[in-house]
Amino acid sequence: METITSHHWAVIINPKSGKTKFRKQQKYLFMTLKHAGIQFEYRLTKFAGHASKIAKYFVENNFQNIMVVGGDGTMSEVINGIFSANIENTNVLKIALIPRGTGNDWGRFWNLTSDYKHSIDVFLKGKLQPIDIGKVDYDMEGDKETHFFINSIGFGLDATVVNITHRLKEIFGSHSFMYTVSLLSAVFTYMSHKVKIHYTDKIIEENMFTMNIANGCYSGGGMKQTPAAVPYDGLLDVMMAKKPTFFDIIGALRRLFNGKLLEHPVILSFQTQNLDVICDDNALIEADGIIVNGMSPYKISIIPNAIQMIVP
Repeated sequence: METITSHHWAVIINPKSGKTKFRKQQKYLFMTLKHAGIQFEYRLTKFAGHASKIAKYFVENNFQNIMVVGGDGTMSEVINGIFSANIENTNVLKIALIPRGTGNDWGRFWNLTSDYKHSIDVFLKGKLQPIDIGKVDYDMEGDKETHFFINSIGFGLDATVVNITHRLKEIFGSHSFMYTVSLLSAVFTYMSHKVKIHYTDKIIEENMFTMNIANGCYSGGGMKQTPAAVPYDGLLDVMMAKKPTFFDIIGALRRLFNGKLLEHPVILSFQTQNLDVICDDNALIEADGIIVNGMSPYKISIIPNAIQMIVP
């Protein structure tokens, strides 16, 4: 009888993501896979963007199953490698996640935590769930570019916090509280920017403080900017904060972790399958915690049932 884990698996490991006890975790993973009779090949990432190149190589060489051992950034790179590969169908592919990163927001949605033994057990006993994937199209100096995301994409303060977090990680290493420290260091000094959003038959023109366009509900190490987002409904959940006052910011910070952010009066929220975003070219954009070097306008859309994931 064929099972989820009966095929040959490609294992992509980011050794820099959550360095603590890395050798112990890798040894346990390999031992467990061999004991279960699962054939696999593995690669360690060596530089930023390497996971994307490895994933593209694997799927173009007939691997249909990829395990990601790393954080949100590693998973995002893998997704970009898969969806940029020269293959006909991605919805037959399977991915699995063993979280090892700083925020682990994608894993958090599925109750996959830093308890690697639990995540490996989910891999062995879990079920397949078709999931959606986000896509961002834009022009870069006349060339059409596409970037994919699995969890969310952020503009304004959202992207600034990611940028500060990367700088802090270079100094202090990867820690889950980095996003909160970065948020508190930026939230009272960041300035709003003009933005124009077009979706369905509606147009929004506002001073944007921050915006998160989400496939999953968590971002920034457990913040719930889009509490109703689920990655299998064929929709993007959009949260935008208009220009806030000091007291608006205080009120919003309290709601970021309890799922009540959308009740705040400066917040606009809606669901859509696609939207266009026009903003300043110097505005930062992040996708799954990775800064994207793009240029406005951005065409953002969802690909329903794009790939299958092993979940609890």
